[in-house]
Amino acid sequence: MASIDFLPKRINDAPVVFRGMTLREVCIMAVMGIVAGMVPGIALAFLLGMPAMAPTIAVAVMAFALVVGGTVMRRLRRGRPPSLLYRQILYRFAVHGINVGSEVLITRSSTYRVGRESRGQGELR
Repeated sequence: MASIDFLPKRINDAPVVFRGMTLREVCIMAVMGIVAGMVPGIALAFLLGMPAMAPTIAVAVMAFALVVGGTVMRRLRRGRPPSLLYRQILYRFAVHGINVGSEVLITRSSTYRVGRESRGQGELR
C-alpha cells in the first residue's frame, strides 16, 4: 500500500476566502462594519425621515470595511507565519492584564545570568 511521502506545508491552514482573509476574519470585519455603519445610519434615518437609510449605510460601511480590512490584513501578514498576528494581539492584551483563553503569556522582561557565574544575594539567574 502506498503512503504519502510529502505533505504540503499549508494543508492544515485555513483557506483564503476574500482579499487574503480567512472566513473568521471576513466575519469579524463584516460584523464590525455593520455595527460601525448602524450608528450613522440610524442618525441619518431620523434626520431624513427615511427608515431604509440605516441598513443601506450599514451595508455600505460593511463593504468598505471588508475592502480596507482585507488590504490591511494582507499587508500585516505578508511574509510572516499565519499565527504571528494573533500572537501579537494576544500579547498586547496580556500586557494590559487581559488574558484571552487558557494561555498565559510571559510579559515580564528581565536580564538573566548563566548559572555558573557567582551572583550576589537576590539577583536573578
